[in-house]
Parts: sequence; structure tokens; C-alpha cells
Amino acid sequence: MPEKDHSCNSNAREATKETLGLSRRNFFSGIAIAAGSLGLTTIASSAEAASKKYKVCATNAIKVGGGSIFKLSAAGGIQILITQPKSGVFRAFNPACTHQGFRLNSISGTNIICPIHRAQFDTTTGNVTRGPAQIPLQKYTLTVENKNLFVTLNS
Repeated sequence: MPEKDHSCNSNAREATKETLGLSRRNFFSGIAIAAGSLGLTTIASSAEAASKKYKVCATNAIKVGGGSIFKLSAAGGIQILITQPKSGVFRAFNPACTHQGFRLNSISGTNIICPIHRAQFDTTTGNVTRGPAQIPLQKYTLTVENKNLFVTLNS
């Protein structure tokens, strides 16, 4: 998968929040909602700013059944792996193998493959499909807006 250095022009705040699990993002989102409902907009704005949304690429940059790694310069150079397991379905993951942190670099069928120890992860869920890795890939919230992909990261 080729790495793309993508300078993001958009730092728009996330419009919708993921509600499953108690992550740092969900915690701050809850504070933002509570503070906003009490009229404490300064606190609400600060809590919501803990998560930022970055433009990654156009949807046509990812082939169906494939994926690419992008470097987000505006987010401190973090790398994001974007896959499109089915037409119109996009997923975002941390491209580091959870076994020993090596960068994932290829996709075969529905698996993302680590080049060092051959661990494999599902392109849709990030779940381990073959060891030695035992922990799923870290997922990022990904949204599609006007044929562009945006990833939400915690600050």
C-alpha cells in the first residue's frame, strides 16, 4: 500500500459522535453535551475540541478491496490506513501491527497483512484473522462528506 503524504486543509470539528464504549472522545463529548444543555458553551466548546476531524482524501483514492496509508501532516504526521472492503464502505485503522508495531503494508482478499510475522487483520473490522497478533487494530471514526473521507482523532 503506498503511503501518501496528505496535507489536510480542513480542521472542522466532528459533527456526530460515536456512542459505543467509554473512550476519551465519548467522555469529552458527554461533558460537551451536558455543559451545552446547561448553557455553559465555553466548557462545551473546550470539551468538543478534544476531538478533531481531518480531511484524508477523496473517496476515489481508495480502490474497492484495497487500501492506502496516509500521513496527516496537520495532525502531527500520524499515519492512517483507509480500506474499502466493499463499494462505498470505508474503514480507518492505525497501520501498526498490534503484535510488535511493524507497519502493515499489503492487503490480500479481505486481510491486511503484516510483512514481518504475517499476522492478518480483517479489512472491515480490524479483528485478528491470523496470529501471532492477538489484539485487533485500533479503529478511527471515519465519515464521508461530499465524496471526501474525514477521520476523527483525539487531541
